[in-house]
Amino acid sequence: MPRETTIRPPSFNEFENTGQTFTETQGTSFDGTTAAQHIIFESVWATFFGFSLVLSLIIGVGIIYAMMRVRQIRSVEARHYANQPLSSAARRVFDIEDASVGSVHSSRWQSVIEHANSESPNDWRQAILEADVMLDDAITSRGYAGEGLGEKMKQISRSDINSIDDAWEAHKIRNRIAHEGSNFELTKRETRRTVDLYERIFRELGHM
Repeated sequence: MPRETTIRPPSFNEFENTGQTFTETQGTSFDGTTAAQHIIFESVWATFFGFSLVLSLIIGVGIIYAMMRVRQIRSVEARHYANQPLSSAARRVFDIEDASVGSVHSSRWQSVIEHANSESPNDWRQAILEADVMLDDAITSRGYAGEGLGEKMKQISRSDINSIDDAWEAHKIRNRIAHEGSNFELTKRETRRTVDLYERIFRELGHM
């Protein structure tokens, strides 16, 4: 006779145990995913923070270096321009000319004119020599330095003084008088022409 198989339905306790096991398994899986996501987030944030920190340090060092270089450049510029003479136009704009200096120059120039109008060749030579000394003083007052007037005028360009060529021409006449003495034949007409050259540059420099 065949054996009969009896099927027994699960009890309530068995259902409860199965549900609890499923819940524990699901909770364990959920907690593992959250932990993985947290680890990944912390890793990305740490990488971003480290990169930002390094970049900030590089930028900060660059800014400090740039500020130091700008300060050095400004210091060099200040020293450079402090030694540069002012042009005649700038001196007039800033009203640097001294009235007493202008009076002295006017008096000395009057003496030059009187010597140039004389009938004595010695007075003609004296007029040109005195005018050249006045030119040396005028150029020196602009801040140009050198062993002599020639060295000072070598530093001057036409953009600084338009009549610098006239100054050179007059200075060459003075040099011939100083070096050749009485052997240099100077006429009254040449004297007046040379004095006019000095006058042009004095006018540009604001001494007249």
